[in-house]
Amino acid sequence: MKKIILPSFVIALTLWMWQFVSFAAANLHSGGQQYTEHQDTITAFINSLNLADGEYLIPQVDPKKPDLKMEDWNQYYGKPWMFLKYYNNREDVMGMNMIRGFSSNWIAGLIIIYLLNMMGSMSGLKSILTTLGMGLVVFIYVPYTNHIWFPDFDTAVTMIDCLIPFALIGVWNGLFWNKG
Repeated sequence: MKKIILPSFVIALTLWMWQFVSFAAANLHSGGQQYTEHQDTITAFINSLNLADGEYLIPQVDPKKPDLKMEDWNQYYGKPWMFLKYYNNREDVMGMNMIRGFSSNWIAGLIIIYLLNMMGSMSGLKSILTTLGMGLVVFIYVPYTNHIWFPDFDTAVTMIDCLIPFALIGVWNGLFWNKG
């Protein structure tokens, strides 16, 4: 228990607290969640379309179009485009989302501490570099790859979100759990 459960809980708490700091306390992701004074007009218009909950890439070629060709996409190049995430009803599920977020961080913590324990004894520097590498893999695989195709406005902050807490995990590992 001492080698897996407690460290995984500390890892989960580190990840969870960083997410709170990043998204709420310091509002680092404001570039990806911008305000527009047109929000009521936009919302009223989109609601009038009776869309189903979902994520929409606008514009795009109708996928039902027969003989879809690359040329069909050319009409949209150089023009405005967007992703629209539409939810018909905003619900207040803060408590449950916090529980689910912490639980997923704890599962990640269990995996991380298992991997660190498998590597055996290591120096503090190697521990930090190892966990920074894990954080970089997390960043490169999904957020950065998505950014390549569909640029985000907070990608640099997302990279920081993947590096700072993972560096802290490396510090905790080097100091307390896996001394070399």
